[in-house]
Amino acid sequence: MKILNLYKYILFVICGLQSVTLAAQGLDDDRAINNVLTMRVKMLDEFFQRFNGKYTVHAFQQENLDSVLLEKMATVMKDREMMIQFLVNQRNEKLVESPVVKEFVKQVVKDSTLLSFYDPDWYAVITCKIKIKGKEERMNLTLKVQQGEQGDSRWVIVGCSPFNEKAFTPKVDSLFFIGPANNELNFMELSSNMVADTSLVTYWAKGIQPDYLTLFSWLTYSGTAELQKIESIKYYCLQVKNYMFTIEFFNRAEYNSGWLISSVQKMNSEQKVAFRKESLFVKGEVLQWKLFQR
Repeated sequence: MKILNLYKYILFVICGLQSVTLAAQGLDDDRAINNVLTMRVKMLDEFFQRFNGKYTVHAFQQENLDSVLLEKMATVMKDREMMIQFLVNQRNEKLVESPVVKEFVKQVVKDSTLLSFYDPDWYAVITCKIKIKGKEERMNLTLKVQQGEQGDSRWVIVGCSPFNEKAFTPKVDSLFFIGPANNELNFMELSSNMVADTSLVTYWAKGIQPDYLTLFSWLTYSGTAELQKIESIKYYCLQVKNYMFTIEFFNRAEYNSGWLISSVQKMNSEQKVAFRKESLFVKGEVLQWKLFQR
């Protein structure tokens, strides 16, 4: 009887040790996932790496983590769907649980879509505080990456949101005009008037209005407008088939912070063309354009 009780005790101890081991293993798994989750996305390049499934445990080498935990973290990071879901702003529960987001993540993985800094179809929209004739206003400038033939690249401005165009009040000299018969003189009067140092605006048709990017460029060049401060940056990414998503910076002292996905929207090719023109104010843009000479 005593021997039987001894066997029962030994079996109890073994089962208890197994439970503790499994619990510890579960804690290690949770810790591995938590370490991946708590990675603050400090730079946009890091966001791209994580989105593309290229981010590895080498980022944790300086943290002196044990090899078993690193191996578990590596397993978690191989799950691309999970890694992309970690890049969504978790504070926005409606966004996280949205069927559109879940379909978006599956579409990215299915098509093996990768993001690149040199992609022609993503844009930075910066919200600026400007001052025009002493009055403060806010407007957006749209930028994109432009590549040159020699492999160099730069950010260039491709769009500008509407602002108070009343600041544009060029002086028009009514004494100068192109006469109705001037075509018979090969418009000689136009060239002679230009020599007289009159503004080309003098010869504009009544009611004509330049696009806002041209207008803002002229106002800053003439000293009428001043760009005072960049208040925020938001990236619009149109690379994923049938989707558009945005990236914003969330500065908070907790997990899931830094550069994160702030919205996802279904958008086909035709809708993307309209979106560039109507929301990003990019008009007549050729996606693959050559770097102009300066």
